[in-house]
Amino acid sequence: MRKIAMGLLALLLITAGSLSLILVAAASDAEAAANTMTCTSAIDPVGNGQQGPGSAPAATGWSDALDQKSQAIVVPMSPQGPQQTPQWSDQQRRNAATITNVARTRNLSPRAAVIAVATAAQESTLENLTHGDRDSLGLFQQRPSQGWSTAAQITDPVYASNGFYDTLVKTRDWQTRPLTDVAADVQRPDERYRSAYAKWEQSAAGLVSTTWGSAAVTSVYKGCDTTTPTTPDPTGNFTAHNPRTAAQAAAAARAASTSGRSDFYRLCDNFVAQAYGWGSSGSETANVHWQRLVATGDAHPGDNAPPIGALLFYDSGSAAGHVALYLGNDMVASNDIAGDGIIGIRPRTDFTNGTWHLRYRGWAAPAFPSAGGTSTLPVPGGTT
Repeated sequence: MRKIAMGLLALLLITAGSLSLILVAAASDAEAAANTMTCTSAIDPVGNGQQGPGSAPAATGWSDALDQKSQAIVVPMSPQGPQQTPQWSDQQRRNAATITNVARTRNLSPRAAVIAVATAAQESTLENLTHGDRDSLGLFQQRPSQGWSTAAQITDPVYASNGFYDTLVKTRDWQTRPLTDVAADVQRPDERYRSAYAKWEQSAAGLVSTTWGSAAVTSVYKGCDTTTPTTPDPTGNFTAHNPRTAAQAAAAARAASTSGRSDFYRLCDNFVAQAYGWGSSGSETANVHWQRLVATGDAHPGDNAPPIGALLFYDSGSAAGHVALYLGNDMVASNDIAGDGIIGIRPRTDFTNGTWHLRYRGWAAPAFPSAGGTSTLPVPGGTT
């Protein structure tokens, strides 16, 4: 399904062998050249434990009118195996925010925070426990008998987080190795449990991106895809509850593209919500929407085979990002692609290699947390 181009290149790289971003590429030589530029341009390093997080570069070819002054911070992840999708309590989210903010005050990268939050999720389910195996305590289940300081200190979330990071930054290749291996080297669990941290990576990245700021967005990086997928569109068994089905949303989007409407300028997230029957999406920007869906397990970062009706998310180099509606057969409906505020239908490669040179993040189920109101986009009669 994915063919990885030579060289692992990405929006943000930690080292030459680290995580890199999937992009849809084209078959023609001209389009392939454009995709190469998209994949290789403006690569920034991620903080190595002593440096800050870095910020995403502006996307090549993106309209100035659509760009924003603040740039996105990428929270890199590379999930391995099945992922947990818990519903965190307010207290658990606050504990994750504390762990993340300690990383920020230490000028560590978002990757450090993802590792730490995933570790605490496994050790304590992000609860500041006053008990545990033998003398294990706190968010990270650190043990006084193993030199992690006193019981009072390691049940202080800030102190415990600093202790974790003190060891993390001394751990071999922590920026580039799999999360579960790094976490195990820090925590030193029984060998049977070294892989236990892996299942929390996606959820941890969602929690970190929410705390890091409105411009923080999770991304999985896998390299530059060199061909357009030729396999049939997979079936989308969406469980999200919307006023409209995926078929009705696609029909509404197609009808909008011929309606002459031009009132969706910079309203990509509103457009896809309206296609699904809502009046508003419930999220401030496409980036905010993406990170919410990552946190709930509705996102498929880096997956290049979306089903019909899926939401396709892109990095635009700005705090807003971009989202469009997948219609099938490699065609996408989007606002502004055919003119300011106008709904257009284009091949996926026009987003990554053509008009805008955006960087593909992945697809998500059409879930709209906090959505409300009623759409103004009609569905053609007879569509079910």
